[in-house]
Amino acid sequence: MKLNLLSKLLFVMLLAFTVNSFIYFSFGNIYSSKILNYTDFSQQFHSGIYQYRILSGYFLIWIYDFLSTLNIDYKIFKLKFLDPNSEPQMYLSFYILNTFFMVLSAAILVFITETKNFVATNAEKILISSVAIFAIAFSQFVIVPYDVSSYFFLLLFFYFLLQYLQKRSTLPLAFLMILILISTLNRESSALSLSLAATLLNSKFGLKKEMIQPIFFLAITFIAVYFGMRFLNQSFSTNDGNLLAQNFTEPKNILGLLFWITFFIFTLIIAKDLQTKRYILIFHLLSLPYIMMCFYTGIIYEIRLYIPLFLTSILLGRTELSRIH
Repeated sequence: MKLNLLSKLLFVMLLAFTVNSFIYFSFGNIYSSKILNYTDFSQQFHSGIYQYRILSGYFLIWIYDFLSTLNIDYKIFKLKFLDPNSEPQMYLSFYILNTFFMVLSAAILVFITETKNFVATNAEKILISSVAIFAIAFSQFVIVPYDVSSYFFLLLFFYFLLQYLQKRSTLPLAFLMILILISTLNRESSALSLSLAATLLNSKFGLKKEMIQPIFFLAITFIAVYFGMRFLNQSFSTNDGNLLAQNFTEPKNILGLLFWITFFIFTLIIAKDLQTKRYILIFHLLSLPYIMMCFYTGIIYEIRLYIPLFLTSILLGRTELSRIH
């Protein structure tokens, strides 16, 4: 069955909305139950490394404040919480925020797969988008305000990076810099956009001006926002503790490590050819600072940490730069 662009958009956006709704309303959330009220959320997300991830945090509070003004009988949602201090409007705020960006991410996935650089059949394009949607949804047993939005910004960067590779003019580069600025205000994992840009620019041009110049401007933008946020907050913390030993000894974290390995192998299996496998490997190599920080200070059981690497890799596996002239 051949679908046009509008039909593909409607399908994947509906899939994203449906899957995310089932995740939020059909499963009792155990992992993140402690932050499902305004007080505990504020304490956690205004301290440590969380205080620099301001964009989606503000979005969440705006939604929460709006819901709090409405006269809603939350019993109609039949929400059941393990923590008696949980607030239905806070949980719904997470749902609305993350579902909104999930649907937008699904739309961008379609636009990326429809570019002339993406080599796949129509069925493969839908399947790849669907796998990405289910992977994002599955990872949301950890509920945070900035993850799904960070995937959207990363995918949006991927799409406009492909446009820049074709035109290589000032305006597309300026837009990519704006995306880096915004996404870094959301989460410092925006550094993966730099890894992606370096992967494709180096693969296309090698170590020439066409590669070095845009990477320089993108990196300067990231560094300015990254350190600027720390100057404004008068705090320079980069992590919340050393969890390296736990990530290689605790059963749950070993299971998370298995997830990383399995999904990495999956991207290599479905990659189009040896060249696209090379893109994936280079991208992971350039993403080592992010990966090392995940293992050092993250909880590997929280598989959401690998999702941005997975999304980028699954798309790189079908990207053919030779079609860009």
